[in-house]
Amino acid sequence: MIGSAAVPEESGRFFIGRSKFGLSRSAAGATVIGAILGVLLLFASQPLAAQIGAETEALPPVSASPAPKLKVLILGDSMSLCGFGKRLDTLFRRDEEVSAVYTYMACATIPATWLTRGSYTNAKTYCGYWSIATVPGKSKPSEFVDGYERGHVPKAYRVPKLERLLSTIQPDILVLQTGTNLFGIFRDGKTVRSDVQGPILRRLVEPFFATATTLPSPLKRIYLVGPPISGRVSREVQQFLFDELGTLTLNRAVLIDSRGMVPYPYRTMARDHEHFFGKQMDEWADAVFASIKGDMDAVHVASLPKWSQLSGESLSQATPTNDHDLKGTLTVKAQLAFKSKPLQVDQLLPYQESLVAFVYNVQKVVTGSYSGTEILVLHPAHIGLKPQPLGKYVIGKTFLLRLDPVDITPWNTVKTNDETGRLDLVPYIRKEDEGRLPSRGG
Repeated sequence: MIGSAAVPEESGRFFIGRSKFGLSRSAAGATVIGAILGVLLLFASQPLAAQIGAETEALPPVSASPAPKLKVLILGDSMSLCGFGKRLDTLFRRDEEVSAVYTYMACATIPATWLTRGSYTNAKTYCGYWSIATVPGKSKPSEFVDGYERGHVPKAYRVPKLERLLSTIQPDILVLQTGTNLFGIFRDGKTVRSDVQGPILRRLVEPFFATATTLPSPLKRIYLVGPPISGRVSREVQQFLFDELGTLTLNRAVLIDSRGMVPYPYRTMARDHEHFFGKQMDEWADAVFASIKGDMDAVHVASLPKWSQLSGESLSQATPTNDHDLKGTLTVKAQLAFKSKPLQVDQLLPYQESLVAFVYNVQKVVTGSYSGTEILVLHPAHIGLKPQPLGKYVIGKTFLLRLDPVDITPWNTVKTNDETGRLDLVPYIRKEDEGRLPSRGG
């Protein structure tokens, strides 16, 4: 059964709701990726006939001109690496309306990671990469995968950039699966502060869609696939993220709500209560494809105008200032008062970095401006899955700390263990630690 098409609301936002969808399938394999199956959707044009004036003799039937075939670009994060991306890629390849599919999956990515912009310009993924690309003249696509498995740590790979992909692939349709890694900006996993997380999400999400809709390309339709249910953050956090994504993609993308597509808890689930595998990954991909296909048929994508022809907005106006321009200079002399415990390694997988929250009593503001008596600093606890030395941070000891707000650095979506309970404090990170995040690249 094909899902309902996206319905425009009065606000102009398009979204696909949390209906359940189903497609007939044969049994899926038991590997992490799962067996790749698909569906075949058919369409046909009807012959046209005409009569001439007083003459009743009908003209021979004339077939309607076939719509041009579509190129599809799919981008995804670690959820795609768990089987979703491969399955969705296969379903698109089996669609008669599609001529080519290009799929790129990179672990630990957010929308900003795919852009040549600010701190993400040279971003790399260290926890898994997978690409599947159509090869002209060949029936089978070119495929490369280096995923995270027990006993194997993937190599580092530069994250492909949207600007180049749009220029070289020239896609008609863009599908972005994302959102799970954005939960990292909610430090305790349950508290929503729209005045704090709202601006952060805007910096991390909006430039992607501004870029996609303004750069010259044949792109006609964008689909944003939101995350399914996560067991590590509250329902309030998940609803807030979905609502914010809807606002940030207003009139730019069809937002797909995945939360009702697969029942939670998942049958084959990772210890983070978020990633899952096997048949349910196929079910999620099938439901998402059915939703997208329903919208494609409803709006006749091939006949839509290009985004680059519609947008009168300049890219420079649509995107925020680079992260480097947002940073201030804050140096404080502070005494360590409280330490959270680092996460365990098995709580990180498939990711490889984590942060831990400490609270300091501010003794003196050396440079910059800070009015509080306490300050919260996040320290790297794992880099490349290796525990970082934190022994020198002894409660009662005084430190000179050069700091930047963590929310304007690439560390802002990294998993954090924060037992401080001080959500009233803005989190900072030492300047010396900013460049230690491997995915920042160089």
